[in-house]
Amino acid sequence: MNQKIKNSQNPNKFSKPKIKKRFNILSICIGDSINLKKLQENFKKYPYITREHPIILKLGLDQYVVITKFGVITFWNVTKNLRKEFINEIQNFVDGFDNSFSFFDYLKVFMINNKEDKVLFNKIILSKLDKEKIQIISFVLSQSVALERYEVKIEQRLNELAKIIENIKLNLKKEFKEQYLLSQISDIFLIKQKAISHLSLFDKPDTTWEKPEIEKLYNKLYLYFELEDRFDILNEKIEFLSENNKILLDFVSTQRSHFLEMIIIFLFALDIILIVIEFLFLK
Repeated sequence: MNQKIKNSQNPNKFSKPKIKKRFNILSICIGDSINLKKLQENFKKYPYITREHPIILKLGLDQYVVITKFGVITFWNVTKNLRKEFINEIQNFVDGFDNSFSFFDYLKVFMINNKEDKVLFNKIILSKLDKEKIQIISFVLSQSVALERYEVKIEQRLNELAKIIENIKLNLKKEFKEQYLLSQISDIFLIKQKAISHLSLFDKPDTTWEKPEIEKLYNKLYLYFELEDRFDILNEKIEFLSENNKILLDFVSTQRSHFLEMIIIFLFALDIILIVIEFLFLK
């Protein structure tokens, strides 16, 4: 009886924190890059909350879209139809537009009366929401999605390398010509260059230097998505691919040199035979 009285006096003692707002966040890779300057000059259908990278547009009440220069956009509480409509409207500003939307990721964000922000499995708990937090959360999630795209590309190159090596074992030479290998090497280094320059994996956004609270959230997200570890692994695979492709290129060059040497020897021998025949007939 006494326990019931105590509970009735403290009804919120064991209650969970009340969720003030919730957001469903979806990041989608739609191409190689987005020309943010042209986008802002020509696309004025929705108001801009911030024009600093990554830029934020407000699509409706508690509905936002965050656009990065490296081809990934992040929707906050945006319906499927509106997402589709928005992507169609900005696709002219996208370089290498990819409508397969194969690379994406999602998070849930909850606003709760909490002392500090928390990053948990597939969800983030915030004490409050402002444009800086929208930027940071979207930016890191976008980095993760874009990095996954590069990871898949490098994995495909590794599979192609395995096929080339198998063809060498089977003495099939049609798939490892010099031009093909040079193309492979240039593509590999291009992926590395894009991963470093476009994703800004080693540069903290400016807002993290201005607000310690934002920097803490950024660091938590950076660790959660394992961006540094994933890039290190990607870099190791890139180095492995480039070294092995160079070895194959040297092999092909050597084979071609041997072939040219054989042709020269054959022509030299043929020339001697013709001289001998001519000498015998003239005699």
